Amino acid sequence: MNIIVGATGQVGSNLISEIKRNGFPVRAVVRNPDKLSDKNIEARTADLFNLGQLIEAFRGGTTVFVLTPENPVSNDIIEDTKQIVGNYMKAIQATGIKKVVALSCVGSHIDGNTGNILMSRILEEGLDDLDIEKVYVRPSYYFSNWMGYLETAGEYGVLPTFFPEDLKVEMHSPIDLAKFIAKIMTNTSFSKGKKIYELIGQQKYSSLDVANTFSGLLGKKVTVEQIPKNKWVETLMSLGFTENTAANLSDMTQAVIDNKAVPEQPNNTVKLPTTLEKYLEEELE
Repeated sequence: MNIIVGATGQVGSNLISEIKRNGFPVRAVVRNPDKLSDKNIEARTADLFNLGQLIEAFRGGTTVFVLTPENPVSNDIIEDTKQIVGNYMKAIQATGIKKVVALSCVGSHIDGNTGNILMSRILEEGLDDLDIEKVYVRPSYYFSNWMGYLETAGEYGVLPTFFPEDLKVEMHSPIDLAKFIAKIMTNTSFSKGKKIYELIGQQKYSSLDVANTFSGLLGKKVTVEQIPKNKWVETLMSLGFTENTAANLSDMTQAVIDNKAVPEQPNNTVKLPTTLEKYLEEELE
């Protein structure tokens, strides 16, 4: 049985669909089952802060997919991450899980003030102590992060960004990512130890590249509007983030700009197939 934490998120939901499509058993672990797009999937309700619920959700599983918390209203997201990772470890040990696949991110090998990237480092370091097969998947920036600006780009011809418009970073499709993880999870051979996969896209893209792609797809000129650093926290808080989570996201953004959010082994990365143009085109259909 493949256990998926974060099953209603963009990666988790696509991961469930891919595993199910390939004929393997899968169980969703969610706080609210009503948010599952597939109502026929096996599901367990669990709060990640509740160890007892997590153990019950993992029971009977052989492979589990875990990730860091996504909670914009947290007042201490780093401490929340530490507590949840501790619960993952205890639940895995209590239920005899044979393989854990963790959604980390590029740059997690760096020890420093990297905000949300630090959360991935905490996840990896916590799971390191488990005497089972551990697979850390470190994706780069998701194409889907830009979809939140589609309405603004379409209505006003503007693409807001925290990045310098010409800064090129690794980006890829979260759907490609889910397919990659599904192959790892459904490999029924198990071996103790640790594997790391660092994922990139077909090429690096800048905010200007994204704006130009939107321009072509929307049939109107879209220009980049860079939000200055001293407005990052304020902007994020206006969108519903707490001061704490806004600061962490800002620290991660600065790490990307400072070229810290890069693969640890750049010559040994996995290149995912979908281009930005293809991804956005399919999303707009």
